[in-house]
Amino acid sequence: MKSFNTISDVQQYLDSVPMFQNQGRSAARFGLEGITALCEAIGNPQEKFRAIHVAGTNGKGSVCNLLHAVYRSAGHKTGMYTSPHLDRFNERFVINGREIPDDELLRFFQLHGVKVAEQHPTFFEISTAVAFWYFAEQKVDLAIIETGLGGRLDATNIITPLQSVITSIGLDHTDVLGETIPEIAAEKAGIIKNGIAVVAGFLPEEALEVIERVAASEKAPLIYASDLKPEWESGRITLEENGQKREYETGFHQPVQRLNVAMVRSVVDNLQQVLSVGDKDFAKGLLQASANGVYRARFEKISSTRDWYFDGAHNPEAFGYALELSLELAGNQKKILVFSVMRDKLSKDLLSMLSQFDELYYFESNLNRAALYQEVSALIPEAKRLNVEGWSDFNAKVTSESPFILFSGSLYFYSRIMNLLRNSA
Repeated sequence: MKSFNTISDVQQYLDSVPMFQNQGRSAARFGLEGITALCEAIGNPQEKFRAIHVAGTNGKGSVCNLLHAVYRSAGHKTGMYTSPHLDRFNERFVINGREIPDDELLRFFQLHGVKVAEQHPTFFEISTAVAFWYFAEQKVDLAIIETGLGGRLDATNIITPLQSVITSIGLDHTDVLGETIPEIAAEKAGIIKNGIAVVAGFLPEEALEVIERVAASEKAPLIYASDLKPEWESGRITLEENGQKREYETGFHQPVQRLNVAMVRSVVDNLQQVLSVGDKDFAKGLLQASANGVYRARFEKISSTRDWYFDGAHNPEAFGYALELSLELAGNQKKILVFSVMRDKLSKDLLSMLSQFDELYYFESNLNRAALYQEVSALIPEAKRLNVEGWSDFNAKVTSESPFILFSGSLYFYSRIMNLLRNSA
């Protein structure tokens, strides 16, 4: 039986468990039986804290971070569970801006490692159990819980939250969630619980119809974030409540963030009697959350001397936002896209957007799910191959040309690019 004496033992165990992001469906288990059994074995920690549950195709990470910042700003001890991580497993579990320390992570496995191993859980089930345990142990006032994939069968869906949020719905993970917007909407709507209010984000009409139908059947009050009529102007976000307009200063440079702020305001307003947040605290939280202009890997400027950006867009809707901002920022500069894409993400909608860049490079990844260069070049003949071995030549070429570059793909592509930048500095 596996023993956990050091944090290295924990890391070795985690490294031995297949991850969905690397392996795809073979590393996943869609259903609640596994996580239910695992949490029962460790004392059902998910029943010991209050939570907000956030699902959606795009925007859920930003909404979670904003909720975390706003409630923390108001003085509430606030946990946040998100995935995937960029550098360290610990990043997934945050309380008041601080990720779980190694000694607490080790303590979880020393207390429950044997029970965990006996259940043969997936990587995401392990991660979810750690989050629930940590938030219960630390007695948080509120935990912000992001779904991993979908909603109905997602491991996080054994919680009973104070509030649910569905940020957006688009065609993503169609091999798992369904091939149409209504099918995917039905999976996301699986987080709606009986009598518990749900905030609907900015959804296609055919998705909203599904959400409305499920909410009605569950007698769950439905709150429309669009009622706040969010507006954007150079980082300032304006919301309209009860006929009054409120303007908030932010450090964001992406207009899409106005939609996320509207969803967060909708949540805060509805939960005001349970967890109060003053308008000054709300404004302070927004400003602090956006102080660097963006969250890591979400249209982040990754070079201080060049117009190089990274965005974790991995589906047509998200990439559309990144493309719009790229064209605005690049102006008359030469525009280069370096992208990495999972095989299941290749789509005509996504590929049609790529033509607006002057040069395309496909970065080969060693992940099992990643598309091969041959698969990409068959669809996009103009895409050039790029890999670690060719990075030095690429870097020398673009340094002399000084173009605008967008690196885009999965969040796992982010760590690869950042390592290359550090090593070539």
